[in-house]
Amino acid sequence: MKYHEKKIKLDNPLSFWKHFKNEERFLFYNPIIKEFIIGAKRLKTFSLDESVKDYLYIFSSMTFFDSIKDEKWVNFGNENIAFEYYLVQKDGKQIFYYFKDFVEIKNSEVGVCDHSYNYGIDDYETWTQMFSGANNAISGKEINKVVISREVKIQCDTLINVESVLQKLLKHNINSFVFSYFKEGKTFLGATPEILVQKEKNKILSYALAGTILRSNENDELQKEALLRDTKNRNEHQIVIDSIVDVMKKFTEELIVDETKILTLKNLHHIQTRIHGNDKKSTLLHWVKRLHPTPALGGNPVDKALDLIKRYEKHERGLFGAPIGITDENGDGIFVVGIRSALIEKNIAYAYAGCGIVDKSNCEIEYIETKNKLKTIIESL
Repeated sequence: MKYHEKKIKLDNPLSFWKHFKNEERFLFYNPIIKEFIIGAKRLKTFSLDESVKDYLYIFSSMTFFDSIKDEKWVNFGNENIAFEYYLVQKDGKQIFYYFKDFVEIKNSEVGVCDHSYNYGIDDYETWTQMFSGANNAISGKEINKVVISREVKIQCDTLINVESVLQKLLKHNINSFVFSYFKEGKTFLGATPEILVQKEKNKILSYALAGTILRSNENDELQKEALLRDTKNRNEHQIVIDSIVDVMKKFTEELIVDETKILTLKNLHHIQTRIHGNDKKSTLLHWVKRLHPTPALGGNPVDKALDLIKRYEKHERGLFGAPIGITDENGDGIFVVGIRSALIEKNIAYAYAGCGIVDKSNCEIEYIETKNKLKTIIESL
């Protein structure tokens, strides 16, 4: 049975999100093709190799590590889900898809508000301990890179208005993929610049994203040039390129590494390189499993870096830094990495940020970098 479709006109696509307020749902905005996909009400889950034909879109999420201990992440992630209802907005058109029963979606007010909040916990001492452990492992030649992260608990005076947060994420992060996943009273959301893997028929694309500098109000072009010339950042970036290439060359033909460029976001510049090749045999989900985690989120060598993260990080990563994405019924789609993100429950947001530690990294500078990355979530509140 295929989905029925109907053209609709909502002033704000988040009216669709609000309509299904008590149902499991997701939102995925692709800034490259300016496409919204919102799904609501779980219909069916799929295994890794199961056919998804006749199911319009499959939403998938993974946890960073296979096992979960922290209660707030229980039952979140590691599923491939088809939904009963979808709204797809692209090229000025809105199409409502429904699997069986039609429901009327009406315009509703989607307000924007400023939350009053505090997050006064100082975690710099914990950060220095993690950095020291990472630095010692790098100095001892056990690893050449590891990504360490922070969890910041932000407590608001009122319940967090998720629709308001989403609208601000969309407005202020025009070059980022905005995502949101609601389940059992909790919402994981964010605005990520990082594509893990994309499949277009036989073409497989991945992106190395590593190396960061703060944007400048005075001369932003000089900041871009400085980032491209910086030895430490270029070395960190090359580690990610080499790792992705090593994986992709095993399964693709005609592998190409494009010219390295700068990706500009609201607060930061990143170094980005596109890598692509052809593969006629593998599914998109197979590629997700092969590539996660790249050294941009884990480290290199990956197993030793992950062991170090488990040893030193006191928080659970959950869906932070992990793949989240969309597959269509033809098997094409895109997965991003869930960074610049937060888990929201009632009046609390657990915000996450990390950065790569390599040779010549500076503890304080890297900590400041995580503060700049946290701005994506904090500014949306």
